[in-house]
Amino acid sequence: MSLAPSSFASSFASSFAPSFAPASLIAGVLLAAAAMTASAQDFKPGLWEIKQKPQLDPQRQAQMEQMQKQMAALPPEQRKQMESMMSQHGVSMNFQGGELTLKSCVTKEQADRAAMPRTDGKCTHDSKRTGDTMLVNFRCTNPASEGTNEITFLGPDHYTTKSEIRAQRDGKTELLRSTGEARYLGSDCGSLKPQGGKP
Repeated sequence: MSLAPSSFASSFASSFAPSFAPASLIAGVLLAAAAMTASAQDFKPGLWEIKQKPQLDPQRQAQMEQMQKQMAALPPEQRKQMESMMSQHGVSMNFQGGELTLKSCVTKEQADRAAMPRTDGKCTHDSKRTGDTMLVNFRCTNPASEGTNEITFLGPDHYTTKSEIRAQRDGKTELLRSTGEARYLGSDCGSLKPQGGKP
């Protein structure tokens, strides 16, 4: 039996959001970095693509593979509904080769102000830059998680990340690591709405 789009999305978020870091957090890190890099490079509003490669234990890997199968088995109409629902929250994502691809739309106002998008995770952060590398420390209360994100800037429209997240799951603390890469795709976000609505 296939899952309804809302059930599938909830199941996905419950199982894997901590592993890959929530899309809102990724967008937040992207925007937080803008304030520190404005003098060296322009932060571009528009469509950004962020790829995350998690380091999963065997159990999580099996869960991800099962989720991929369920997603592939969704009828076209249900898949479209799920994608539309995610788009309303400023997120587009796709699995391929064990990698999660997220797309996030950043408004000009957010880019100009380096504004954090509104999130449901109630996250705070601080950052420090040395040369082309920035270290971002963050803490979220809903769900409870904290960690670091090391960002290496390769240009105004390209950077890489190394993330380490400690998240609470079933009363236990999990240590989750991932590597990532972000690229600017262009000024047109298409049908994807800005993350968090208004800046």
